[in-house]
Amino acid sequence: MTISKLVIAFMVIAFPLAGNAVVLVQTSDAGWYNDSIGTTLNLSNGTGADDSTAYFPIFNDSSVNFLAAPDLTAASGVLGNWLSDPLNTANTSAEWAYEASIPNTWTPGTEVAVMYQFDTLGATNVVASLGVDNGIFAWLNGEYLFGARGPGHAVNGEYVLNLGNLTAGTHFLQLLLEDHGGANAYNVNITADAFIPAPVPAPAALALLLMGLLGMSIRGRRS
Repeated sequence: MTISKLVIAFMVIAFPLAGNAVVLVQTSDAGWYNDSIGTTLNLSNGTGADDSTAYFPIFNDSSVNFLAAPDLTAASGVLGNWLSDPLNTANTSAEWAYEASIPNTWTPGTEVAVMYQFDTLGATNVVASLGVDNGIFAWLNGEYLFGARGPGHAVNGEYVLNLGNLTAGTHFLQLLLEDHGGANAYNVNITADAFIPAPVPAPAALALLLMGLLGMSIRGRRS
């Protein structure tokens, strides 16, 4: 492979062509999983006589959007500082388990929490597509994004969040999944239009790139 072709290949990886979105997170990705919440959050947030406004109802299946984050005090003992200090919490808490593939179903009638870690290297036009049976609450790096619940199965694109651009670094998507029925599931798909390479001194970055490409080109001619 020539140097020019290698440079083109590098550019395509770093800056995908228009229409070829890069997947940052999907449902079955590795992450941290906490199924120790059980039913401790049931009716712990606002409720009506028929659970109509409850964040964590027992029976009511009406559709509700939640602009404010839920109060998770009742489950703080098992959740720990998962929103403010996710990595340390995940690595030191017995309630959090690292899963090579996050399951998308859990014990009916209970709540579970999920944390995905990803490094964007900077990303543009980040979009989160979520679906759930029955409810979901989402945070990015501990900042509340939205919450909702409703009837029916988990549908791809049931909720779509435009997150804009993300700076270079490690990010955490934190999800709390709610269920009050006989079955459940969820799905998540976060995409970006392009990655932005991590900032490094331009001369050093260019030198390293050219050295690597030159070495690969020489090995290719010898083979």
